[in-house]
Amino acid sequence: MKKIYPLLFKDSCTENSVALNGFLQDNTLDEIIETYLGNLLGDNVFSFFQGNFPISVEIKREMQRTPIKVSPNNDLSLQRYECWGKERMIYIISARKDSSMYIGFQKSLSATELYEKCQKGIILGAMNEIEPEEGETFYIRPGVPFSIGPGIKYLELSQNSPVEFNIENMEQMVEALDFIKLEAAVPEYIAPEDCLFRMERVAITKPQTIAPDQTESFMLVVNLDNQTSLKTRELQGPKENTPENWLLLENNDIALIPHDISELVIAPAQEGENPTSSFLRIYMSNIPAPPKDEEEEEEHGHDCGCGHEEHDCGCGHDHGHDHDCGCDHEEHDCGCGHDHGHDHDCGCDHDHDDHDCGCGHHHYN
Repeated sequence: MKKIYPLLFKDSCTENSVALNGFLQDNTLDEIIETYLGNLLGDNVFSFFQGNFPISVEIKREMQRTPIKVSPNNDLSLQRYECWGKERMIYIISARKDSSMYIGFQKSLSATELYEKCQKGIILGAMNEIEPEEGETFYIRPGVPFSIGPGIKYLELSQNSPVEFNIENMEQMVEALDFIKLEAAVPEYIAPEDCLFRMERVAITKPQTIAPDQTESFMLVVNLDNQTSLKTRELQGPKENTPENWLLLENNDIALIPHDISELVIAPAQEGENPTSSFLRIYMSNIPAPPKDEEEEEEHGHDCGCGHEEHDCGCGHDHGHDHDCGCDHEEHDCGCGHDHGHDHDCGCDHDHDDHDCGCGHHHYN
């Protein structure tokens, strides 16, 4: 199998996005994941999200106000819809001076008040109106309604989930009523510590080296202005620039850096004095490690709770303690000729009471 390389996308990076470079060109991201598994996503990410691409990244420009949308959290969504919930981050790429976005309610509402305002079509007036500025980031919690007005170009980073509701539609609002946050909300600009992803704006003036394989996940680089170059440094492979080892990112280009890449140089591509480029760096965070294989928790690898430490004699078996730990596993003969840790006569000619046979273990009579 050929080695995975940085993948190029335009305007969006979702499970259905199509790669634009290299020998994987014209394949969807979902198809590429089926081949490269944890080498692309990172082993923990691949295991935790069961092989699905965990996020959705889209660059949007609104010509009219979006519906007021809201999504549930993971627990409720998994229980009710059998898929992930959706938390979001919004990065403002550009915004007209007269543009607005709306996040959460100005003051707490009762369920009855929410229903009546939605029914009358006046719910927007109860929301916090914000005039966003270029470079601002907003975190949208599950359960918090939001809407983006016209004249705003933005990047939306969210969990990969189809579950969202338009509360200006009465049928959808009723279904979402039990998880909509009715209390007054203050706009948030930073994701909480337990958020499963991170988004950071980075500005560089000289080449920087990053090592994706030293992190726990893949990485996305979203170019914002000027040109940015990405070049892998591998021990083997062609020295000249190819679609696999070198990318030149234009505005709105998105590069997916596989977890398996050992070293990557990212640099401004423009020539002349004081070259600069800026980009968004997106990666997964707080991903639980996969559970241990149950086979590793066999008879002699478990903790019986007695407080005694077990030892490794080097024969490949664990001989337990000189007491009954209360488990229902049968004892075995390791083949060394002695009985380790059991209170019975092993039948050999040695007296093991106060005798060191030289094997490094203590044998009980």
